[in-house]
Amino acid sequence: MPGRSGIPIAVCIAPDPPLNVSRTVQYPCYIREVIAHAGLCCDEVAPADLLEQLPSLRVLVTAGDLVLSGAQSDALRAWAARGGCWLAIGGACGLPDLFGVVLEQPAYSSWGGGPCNLGEGYLVPDADLFGGPGAPPCPLPLHFFGGLAVRVAGGEARASVLTAHQRPSERAGVVDCRSGGGMCRLIAVDIMGAIVRIQQGTAITRDGVPAPDGTSPVGDGVLKSDDGAVLDWTFDRQPVPGVPGFSAFLHPIADLWRELLLHSLFDLAQAAGVALPLLWLYPDDLPAIGHMSHDTDNNGPEEAGLLLATLDEAGIRSTWCVIEPGYPADVMEAIRGRGHELAMHYDAMSDGRPWGEQEFERQWRALVALFGGERPVANKNHYLRWEGDTEFYTWCERRGIQLDESKGASKTGEAGLNFGTCHPYFPVAPDGAPHDVLELATQTQDIHVFAPPELLDPLLAAALRHHGVLHLLFHPAHIRTAGVAEALTGIVSKSRDLGLEWWTSAQVNQWERARRMAVWRDYEPTDAGATVALDTPEPLPGAMLLWLMPKAAPQLPGTVVRWGRRFMSMPLHDPTTAPPTGDASCD
Repeated sequence: MPGRSGIPIAVCIAPDPPLNVSRTVQYPCYIREVIAHAGLCCDEVAPADLLEQLPSLRVLVTAGDLVLSGAQSDALRAWAARGGCWLAIGGACGLPDLFGVVLEQPAYSSWGGGPCNLGEGYLVPDADLFGGPGAPPCPLPLHFFGGLAVRVAGGEARASVLTAHQRPSERAGVVDCRSGGGMCRLIAVDIMGAIVRIQQGTAITRDGVPAPDGTSPVGDGVLKSDDGAVLDWTFDRQPVPGVPGFSAFLHPIADLWRELLLHSLFDLAQAAGVALPLLWLYPDDLPAIGHMSHDTDNNGPEEAGLLLATLDEAGIRSTWCVIEPGYPADVMEAIRGRGHELAMHYDAMSDGRPWGEQEFERQWRALVALFGGERPVANKNHYLRWEGDTEFYTWCERRGIQLDESKGASKTGEAGLNFGTCHPYFPVAPDGAPHDVLELATQTQDIHVFAPPELLDPLLAAALRHHGVLHLLFHPAHIRTAGVAEALTGIVSKSRDLGLEWWTSAQVNQWERARRMAVWRDYEPTDAGATVALDTPEPLPGAMLLWLMPKAAPQLPGTVVRWGRRFMSMPLHDPTTAPPTGDASCD
């Protein structure tokens, strides 16, 4: 692929080893999802092309344990000595000395054993690994599932490893090592596997294990998405300030794993002297987004009217997840007429409405008719019902539902970020194939009913810190409850003061999919930085381009702080006059 794009950063994904061979990384291809959502200017190189393309790269990312030829190993050593920077995730690719580590051997040799796996545990990063001096440190040990067991042997440990019970170990989680003029960083943890496992949970065939403090009785005889959640009740929740006895998932652990990968790329790009652009997550430099959904459940017309009046006062448009048979026609028209979104609320909870694709199809058709032929973009399952693994996403794909909101908390003690993310993401099937349905987890249900109002501030802080989506569910049925309407309007007002806008799920879906269609090309380094072109087949009004500049570059005006780092910010192009190719320079 000579002259593929000029982009000096590329990822190389290791192929899966043969069946019945131990592996340290699950879903290595999921690194594409992480990079695509972040909007990073990054290319991909196939393992077979690595030898040919390496001279044109300044930063290489390997996902998984590549099996290198002798020529490839020699070329990588020479490339790193000349100043190349290598980020390896979950595998040392047969060159552990380049990363300053030794591979830990299994305690007992066994048939099919392979490399020693980290198993389940926690990563404790050093204070500067998440953005450097002055940036907020990682707020808690990061729960992981799998990776390569290594110990430091000449490198610099940047993160230690705790066992699944948070006891110290001699293993290292992140190691830096200088190699001539270059830098090699090994993240021993399987980042991609941890993200997928936390975001999606395990297949649901039986009740989950309740929280030991009695606040999350998920063993209730009803299968729900949270029955498959994998985060720990003790180590991954935090006390909610001002509410004795109440803990919640206040930090998005999967997002923190994404950010560790991003920070590592940022560190190596700066070490290599590369000006790195990215397409920012939102238009107009918004730091985060708010989203509000409403499950209509009993379809009470009076409660719907009161909620509509409250939304008018708040000045936002929201997503109404309508359960069959829906509201009377005049109420449906009032919701639509105020610019709100009509979505599906699949009911597999009520009598005569079983879990299954045939019933899903029947309800979907009924709602399409109720919506006047308009097909819903989004769905949320009633009571967050879920069975099986990812088969449900296939049901959505077949009917054009492009965004789901069924991952979330059905019990108060699991409120917050119990699936580890406040970002929309594309899930994957067990074989790693992506589903064409965005998942946007529901963080909490009705304040003053399901959870105390003190939970709102930590969730808003998490959305801002991690530049995600604050997704709150307010049932119309509870709008009369004391404090609920005030909580709704109050959080909207407070979030707006902090820079958030409130979008429907259709808006989130449209923007995220349009961003994902953008293609980087024609990267050219210059004396002052670089120029690059970005093809945008779909309109992206207000899109912003951020540049992470080399450390030696002069500080210029127009900067924003994202993930604790300072970026140059500039409009991609004027959507009213520019062609669908945005050219941007950081000269």
